[in-house]
Amino acid sequence: MYLLNETLEIAIMKTFRNLFSVLLILSAGISRADDPGLPGGDPDVPIDGGVVILLVAGVYYGVQKIRGTKEEGSESS
Repeated sequence: MYLLNETLEIAIMKTFRNLFSVLLILSAGISRADDPGLPGGDPDVPIDGGVVILLVAGVYYGVQKIRGTKEEGSESS
């Protein structure tokens, strides 16, 4: 009985820790949200670092997939 209570307590603490982490991350994202500004402002939208990182990651993933496909094709021949 004692082991079951201890296991349940550990599971509850892990759940609480994970929930707290997610809420902390979400609140940090919300606090960084910018005001959209007044209408009729500058129509050009700059590409920030986040988009560039995602683009580079996508290219890297695509190259790895192509290399993996070529290697799998050469092994089966």
